[in-house]
Amino acid sequence: MARILGVSPVGRSMVSAVSGGSGGEAPATAKSAKGLRSHLLTLLKLALSVFAITTVALTVDLPAAWHRMVGQNLWLLAAAAAIMVVQIVLGGLRWHVILRELDAPVRLPDSIRLFFIAGFFNAWLWGAVGGDVIRVWLSYRGQLSASTAVNSVILDRVAAVAGVAVLVLATAPLFIHRVGYVMPALVPVAVAGAGLLGIAVAAQIHRLPLDWQRSRLLRAFQDLSSATRTIFLRPAAALRVLGLAVTVQVIMAFTAFVIARSLNVGLSFLDSLVLMQPVALITALPISVGGWGVRETAMIGLLGLVGIPSSAALSISVQLGFLVILTTLPGALFWLRMKDRAIAR
Repeated sequence: MARILGVSPVGRSMVSAVSGGSGGEAPATAKSAKGLRSHLLTLLKLALSVFAITTVALTVDLPAAWHRMVGQNLWLLAAAAAIMVVQIVLGGLRWHVILRELDAPVRLPDSIRLFFIAGFFNAWLWGAVGGDVIRVWLSYRGQLSASTAVNSVILDRVAAVAGVAVLVLATAPLFIHRVGYVMPALVPVAVAGAGLLGIAVAAQIHRLPLDWQRSRLLRAFQDLSSATRTIFLRPAAALRVLGLAVTVQVIMAFTAFVIARSLNVGLSFLDSLVLMQPVALITALPISVGGWGVRETAMIGLLGLVGIPSSAALSISVQLGFLVILTTLPGALFWLRMKDRAIAR
C-alpha cells in the first residue's frame, strides 16, 4: 500500500472513485436534497441520544453512580483499557483477513493502522460511519480498487454484527434459563437469526438471472454479493472471520466484566458474556450518536434482569463509552503522521 501516504481530502473525487467514474456534476438541487437528508438523519440520531440520556438522568440515582466511580479501582480500569486496545487490534486483524480473502495486496500493519484511524473517527464524529468512509478512502489511495475497498469495509461491519449474532444464539439458552421467556431474551434471538439468514441470502443474490451489467449500481450489488459469498460461505474464510468476530465480542464482554469489578459491582463474567451481546446488537443500530443513550438504556434494562442496580449499570456503560473514545486515540496519531508524511512528499 505504497500510495497510502498520499492523503487528500475526502470529497467529490471519492464519490467519483467509488462509483466507478464521473458522470458530470450532480444537479445542485440533488446535492442540496442529499445534504438535507444527511443533516436530518444526524439530527434525529442526536435527538434520540439526548432523549435517552435525559430519561436515564431523570430515572437513575446519579449520586450513587458517581459514588461508585469515586471509589473505583483505577488499576482494574487501566486493565480494561488495555484489554480494549487488544479488541481493536483483533478487529483490525479481522478486516485484514477479509481483505486478503478478497485478494487485496495489503500488509497487516497497514490494516491495523487504518482500523485504528477508522475507530477514532467513528468514536469522535457524530455520524458514526465517518471512520468507515475514511477507511474506504485511504484503502483506495493505497492502490486497492474502489469496489474492494468499499466491499471490505461493508463486510467487516457485517462480520462484526455476525459475531454478535452468533454469540446471541449460542448464549440464548443461558439467557433464557437466567431470566425466563421474556421479550428482552427473545427479541435479540429473533434479530440475530434474521441477521444471519440475511447474510446467507445476500451471498446468493448475484446468482439471480438479472442483467447485472445494466448499471453501475447493479454491478456494485453483484460484486458485493459475490464478495459476501467468498467471506461467509467458504468454510475456511468464514471460520477465520467469524472466529475473530466472536473473539472480539468475548473480549468486549470481558472488558465490561473488568470494569464492573473495578466498580465493585457483582456482575459475573458469564452474565456479562450473555447480556452484553444484546447490548452490542442494539448499539450497532445506526439510530443514535455513537451509541450514547441507547447503550445506557439497554444496559440498565438488561443488567437489571440479573439484579444489577441501575446506577451500577450506568457507571459501567458510561465508562465503556469513554474507554472507546480513549483507546481509539492512537488512530489520531496515525492519521496525523500520515498527513505529515504526505506534506513532506
